[in-house]
Amino acid sequence: MRLTALGALALSTCMSAGASAAPATMTLLDEARARPVPVALYFPDAACTPARPCPVALLSPGYGNSHLEYSFLAERLARHGYLVASIGHEAPGDPKMDPQGDLARQRAEMAQRGAATIRFVHRVLAGTHPGYDWRHAVLVGHSLGGDSSAVLASLDPAGIAALVTLDNRRAALPRSSAIRVLSLRAADTGADPGVLPDAQERRRYRACILDLEGARHNDMFDGGPALLKERIAGAVERFLKGDGQGRPAFEC
Repeated sequence: MRLTALGALALSTCMSAGASAAPATMTLLDEARARPVPVALYFPDAACTPARPCPVALLSPGYGNSHLEYSFLAERLARHGYLVASIGHEAPGDPKMDPQGDLARQRAEMAQRGAATIRFVHRVLAGTHPGYDWRHAVLVGHSLGGDSSAVLASLDPAGIAALVTLDNRRAALPRSSAIRVLSLRAADTGADPGVLPDAQERRRYRACILDLEGARHNDMFDGGPALLKERIAGAVERFLKGDGQGRPAFEC
């Protein structure tokens, strides 16, 4: 897989960008699907090397939202030592959601396409950024982005250590001791049957399912209330906080 000319130029710039309020942007080309994939990279202010790699988070937006509209979370993770790759999932020519059509089928197809895009970005950046821990990536996604992340973590978990979803509603969260899960739930929506682990599964797999009182599904991005964004970022930060031995604790 090769980068587009634009992507290659952006990549050479962002490799030395360092931590910044503004992300470094690029466009990758998935040649197998003839699909451009925009990516914004938020770099940690740390010395990241193959011998001492920094952690990685792959962030996916909700349907209709830009990958640049989650800086409240991406910047927070970067400040805590993560390289955050925020991924654009919608491309020219993609079919739009048809409210008169088979919504379940459309959502499933979008989530599967999104999972393939996340895997593509993971694979490409692992080859171009060796100073980061691509063997233990954290997937983060809002709504459809959370569904896409859940599909990948369930069906193709190689290189994935944890999954964080902001009110995904359609794709089942993985039931696996190898993939730790945090799902933050809005108060104005509900998940489809089987999406969330039941009480026994939560205990067995140590899954964290947190209800955010008063939170609205469509507010879980940069345009949402400041208090909600702080609650989300704080919960994610606690989940990924180190255990004292250089590994995330994955605690609620």
